[in-house]
Amino acid sequence: MLIVGAGLTGLCTAVRLARAGLVPTVIDARRAGSGTTGHSSAKVSLLQGSMLQRLARHASTETVAAYIAANRSGQEWLLDLLRERDVPFDTRLAMTYAVTESGAKDVEAERQASRDAGLEIIDVGQGDLPFPVLDAIGLPDQAQIDPVATVRALVAELESFGGRVIEGIRMTGSSFTRPWMVSTTAGEVRAEHLVLATQAPVLDRSLDFARIKAYRSYVLAYPVADLLNVPQSMSLSLDDPTRSLRTASTGEGDFLLVGGNGHEVGHGGSTQARVDEIHAWASSHLPVDEPAWSWSAQDYHLTTQVPHIGAVPGTAERLFVATGYDKWGMALASAAGELISGDILGSAPAYAEALRAKGIRTADITETAAQGASVGGRLVGDRVRLAAPGSGQTPPGEGAGRVEGNPVRPTAVSTVDGRTCALSAVCTHLGGVVAWNDAERSWDCPLHGSRFAPDGTLIEGPATSDLEPVTE
Repeated sequence: MLIVGAGLTGLCTAVRLARAGLVPTVIDARRAGSGTTGHSSAKVSLLQGSMLQRLARHASTETVAAYIAANRSGQEWLLDLLRERDVPFDTRLAMTYAVTESGAKDVEAERQASRDAGLEIIDVGQGDLPFPVLDAIGLPDQAQIDPVATVRALVAELESFGGRVIEGIRMTGSSFTRPWMVSTTAGEVRAEHLVLATQAPVLDRSLDFARIKAYRSYVLAYPVADLLNVPQSMSLSLDDPTRSLRTASTGEGDFLLVGGNGHEVGHGGSTQARVDEIHAWASSHLPVDEPAWSWSAQDYHLTTQVPHIGAVPGTAERLFVATGYDKWGMALASAAGELISGDILGSAPAYAEALRAKGIRTADITETAAQGASVGGRLVGDRVRLAAPGSGQTPPGEGAGRVEGNPVRPTAVSTVDGRTCALSAVCTHLGGVVAWNDAERSWDCPLHGSRFAPDGTLIEGPATSDLEPVTE
């Protein structure tokens, strides 16, 4: 049994299987938890921004209730494991708020959707936020965790049952029939069951790539001398742009994490401008100085809204995927472990059938069609714009990148740490033209979110191979 991806989904699935006596091997292209899990704001909450109102537009009331049940079950299991492993976490009020009239309408819609689904949210007024709030709802006794400590606990639990995590091995492909012959950068692996816990499935046969949008959002960590001087709630605004707040206590001190400014990967211009804008907002609204760190995370939204967790059709329940968490992957990743392990062990949870109910709604068709048109337009449009002459032979300045050349063979040129690299600008997944990310100094594909380092090395998929260097 092979699990690809050592983030929260892969490790929760592996631990559940190992506890049942089926000991899997987990591989990861980098390090365990180094992807979205390790970069998450790590709120393990059932109150999830505007999720329930959006879900209600796409799914039945039974599916919405099943979604809550899945998150509740996942939350309980994950926190129980942390208690068993003596990993501390904080219990907090989760709060969804608005400072604009449009945001307040969304808060009211989420209030109604939550109560319709039986979630016992409360009205919290201003809450503990130090700036004017028009409306806010809350859910007590939710959790904020250290995602890296959580990954370590899961790895230790897996290893205690004889399982193992092998880092630095990337999956590059698989046979079309089982037993799955999985190609990796370390050779071929045979597996009766294959779980793709890679956010965006790295095999296109699930067809999820046609329904996903990749988003990046940003977090700045501000040192604070006294946590009592900053908001204690885990709060998220429904305004545009969004704002996310939570505290974190580490061995290096206490911090206030301020995040937001999410956008589609490869769209929207300068990413550094988004980071700078968060800092400007935090400086004017909160008692903070300069951030100690900043980072970002990537999440995937499905046009059908309901996450896809389970077997790929036509694989006799031997190939599994988990995608579409839409920025709420802490409790849901744990639930994915319950769903997938339940399929393999023949013990699916009670909520599984309703969560996976297949219903086609107008909203699904409309959004999927719009996504397809957006991908097609970007695929063609980016190349058409390259018909103009290139910007010349002068290398980009330090930390900068540009795409130049012709529509057939565009070239991505960047200069980082004094080194100029010229690469094929064509994403190795489905041929999108990559865009420069100036905050993280990476090449990002606007079609499905694959990302590459300045030298072309693949950072994250669904692509499985690097960008090729261009030589004169």
